[in-house]
Amino acid sequence: MMNSPKLNFKDVKDWIMSSFFSSKLNSVLTVFSSLLLIYVISSLFGFLSSAEWEVVRINRRLLLLGRLPLEDTWRAWPILWVVCIILFSSIGAWGAPSKWELLLMSLAFILPTLIFFTMPHIWHVVVTFLICSISYLISRYFIKKSSYLVQAKKVLIVMWILILPLTFLILRVGGGPPPTLWGGFLLNILLASVAIVAGFPLGILLAVGRATKLPAIKTVCTIYIETIRGAPLVAWLLLAWFVLPKFLPNLFGLNEVSVVIRAMIVLSFFASAYIAEVIRGGLQSIPKGQLEAADALNLNYTSKLIVIILPQAIRVVIPAIVSTFIGMFKDTSLVFILALTDLLQVGRLIPEQDPKFFGRQIEALLVVASLFWIVSVSLSHVSSKLEKNLGIGTR
Repeated sequence: MMNSPKLNFKDVKDWIMSSFFSSKLNSVLTVFSSLLLIYVISSLFGFLSSAEWEVVRINRRLLLLGRLPLEDTWRAWPILWVVCIILFSSIGAWGAPSKWELLLMSLAFILPTLIFFTMPHIWHVVVTFLICSISYLISRYFIKKSSYLVQAKKVLIVMWILILPLTFLILRVGGGPPPTLWGGFLLNILLASVAIVAGFPLGILLAVGRATKLPAIKTVCTIYIETIRGAPLVAWLLLAWFVLPKFLPNLFGLNEVSVVIRAMIVLSFFASAYIAEVIRGGLQSIPKGQLEAADALNLNYTSKLIVIILPQAIRVVIPAIVSTFIGMFKDTSLVFILALTDLLQVGRLIPEQDPKFFGRQIEALLVVASLFWIVSVSLSHVSSKLEKNLGIGTR
């Protein structure tokens, strides 16, 4: 039996010297970077220790749910738990994350409950943790090793498709609040989810249309993409507020749809234009040999597109697609110009509405930034795992 090599002080010293002090320039950069890092960390800890977090504690419900009526607060928890069940069951069925990754993903879902935490709601934290754990364990150690794995994966795919309709149903069932009262972190998540779910397939169609040899379809798709990308999102949101109702027919009250629905429509169209250009780049990376092989197999255009072209094109541009998703999630903070109380707007307005919190805006905005950061890092981590599993950049 071979003994594992022991790490001694000399090896550590040699590694430090070769990595950080191998030359005069490297030594200067190491010292400068260390001093800068020490200064930033000490300043951050100094601020965190002296900050008055009362503004966050008192207004935590506003940060999470915005102007959602108090009697409808219960609706937020089933939404969170349904997402936890579907996500962690999917991780158990398809993935093999490490314990550290599981812990980080669990914290990403437990954090909203901690922000909303008070003693009467302590059971929400416990239930959220139990749901995450049980969903993963059942999927990983029971369903995955059984003969029902294929059927379970099909059910999970259907649940992912139905998750948004189910969320809207929970918010509206039993005389729920109108969309204009949705707000806080919940509104940002809903807007980003709708934009991504609706914009992704539309972006694929636009990319294929722009790459086609049919002049009419190519021209229409090109004009659409360039028009949407040629103006800032703020301009399109303002158009959604003032102009969109005039274009919608007076059928079933379409011209009187909520401003939240208008924002979802604009964000979906905006996301589709950028996703289309990303996927078009993936289409251009397909080797001609692949297309010639498809022609040799006598595949029609639709089969060639679905079986050969799109899977390879999307695989190549997964990092760019996820980056677009992250950017779209952060862009949902711009809906404040439509008088919607999203997470960022709540963080800005809290100190202004209560005189005793005047000058304490930085604490609220720090929590806002932390929530945006957690979602963005989680999406980035998912992208990295996909790239690793698909072997992007390695073969």
